[in-house]
Amino acid sequence: MDIHKEIAKLREQNHVIARLRTKGFMDESKYQEQTKELNNKIRNLQAELKKLTRSDDEDDVLEQLDILVDYFEKREHIMVSFEPETFDSMVDKITANQNDLTFHLLGGIELKEKI
Repeated sequence: MDIHKEIAKLREQNHVIARLRTKGFMDESKYQEQTKELNNKIRNLQAELKKLTRSDDEDDVLEQLDILVDYFEKREHIMVSFEPETFDSMVDKITANQNDLTFHLLGGIELKEKI
């Protein structure tokens, strides 16, 4: 949230500078200099925010993969028949194409089966 607030603050500063320029209180070179500096700060903060978001997404994927691995490692018996509960808990969605089905599992794993 702090990054979002900082980005909003910098954009507001950009807006104030633009108003000062249009009213003639700031010359073009000073306006360009300050706008460039503010835009660079905004881009850096957006990159940091994207990195943090991606890191959170990666953590979620790893957690989901750990759940899958733990489930199969802790089983006492090999799965020899269809188990609806297991299927429902591990398959996020199924997409059908003309020649195959794609099973989308936890953690982003995709398994294709020809039909």
